[in-house]
Amino acid sequence: MKKTIVISLLLGFLISCGNSKAVSDIKKYVIQIDNRTDLTELISEFKPEELKTDLINEVAIQVLKDSDEKIFKVSAELVQKDGIPLKYIFYFKNEVLNFARMTEFNQTGKDTVMDSEYYFDGSELLKQINRKKEEMEAETVRQVSEFYLVYGKEATD
Repeated sequence: MKKTIVISLLLGFLISCGNSKAVSDIKKYVIQIDNRTDLTELISEFKPEELKTDLINEVAIQVLKDSDEKIFKVSAELVQKDGIPLKYIFYFKNEVLNFARMTEFNQTGKDTVMDSEYYFDGSELLKQINRKKEEMEAETVRQVSEFYLVYGKEATD
């Protein structure tokens, strides 16, 4: 019985250390992408009449890509019809979501209602940090990131 408990604790510790290293590697990757000067920035802005939706008032999307059209980062700033601003930032590695930060501001735009970071290894969520009570499910974050990745590809064509 004691051996089983010790083995379980050791396995838990090893898995935890592996996740910590992976999260640390993702943080380094994000910094590398932000510091790259060879990436091309494409910015698209949309007004209400272009969006054809009753939910969003404005959208500005920034795509960072290399000379091979490989997308590394997509940022989206949205303003909902009720005036609430949202900011989504996605980092991709080989077109797979690696890191996301999802922020929703209050009505005045001066404080956050949701402020979460998500660290992914493929489709597996390694770590989620919520700075506020509101959060978005990791699977929803992945789906939203796929939408913006597809948009980023279309915008660069």
